[in-house]
Amino acid sequence: MRRACGVALLAALGVTISACSLLSAPTSPVPSRQAVAATPTADATPDATDEAPTARPVPSGPVDLIGAADALADHRSYRVTVVARGLVPSSAADGRVTMTSTLIQGDHPAAEFTLAGIDGFEGVGAGGIHAVVIGDEAWLRTGSGAWTKSPGGAADFDAAFTTMSPTDLVDGFEGLGPAFILVGTETKHGTPTTHYRIDPARAAAAGMSSGGVDAWIARSGGELIAIRADGTFDVDGTKTPILLQIDVTRIDDPANRVRPPA
Repeated sequence: MRRACGVALLAALGVTISACSLLSAPTSPVPSRQAVAATPTADATPDATDEAPTARPVPSGPVDLIGAADALADHRSYRVTVVARGLVPSSAADGRVTMTSTLIQGDHPAAEFTLAGIDGFEGVGAGGIHAVVIGDEAWLRTGSGAWTKSPGGAADFDAAFTTMSPTDLVDGFEGLGPAFILVGTETKHGTPTTHYRIDPARAAAAGMSSGGVDAWIARSGGELIAIRADGTFDVDGTKTPILLQIDVTRIDDPANRVRPPA
């Protein structure tokens, strides 16, 4: 378990706050946003295409969490929820930070997300932070306040998009790959998946002293559909309690849309 799993998140928070000066904060996971020159539309919808997602082999041995997270970039849209504890400073009583978002990818990228429980954001309160990014434009709202257009546009969120992507979130768990064992096949969030679980006998060598990790990988395309990591991990010699839950739903659902705030 590398310290990057926590420190990189904190670094991105500082970069984003400095850039936006509007209490902007990390989004939920989204593949790194590419620079675009597309004019924002009134209603961002997934781009139509005849291309099918790249077929990726589902491992029968060590689990490639980073490859599974990267596979989400092959899709036009999806929704994702993240719950983390021990990775980002939290103002919540239980120490959790919760992020939810809808992602549109392709030639006209867009994202709508909500972040709650993050510490150090004065005046945010229980309502959390809400943001909408369409093309090169972005809007931000804290709690129940009014929407404000971000002066730097979508670029203000680039660091957060990268740091809070599924790939970056699971990167710190990469060393656990060889410790996974096959549980079986099951449907998770409406997607046929292969379920893997950390073998306790192999966990110590991977830096996990207690707890467990389960991962669900799509059987057809190898995408990460869900992960549950809740345990104590060795972070530079210090036993650290970590929680990470990622749930990906409604992949390529036509109902996935992102609209500018009213």
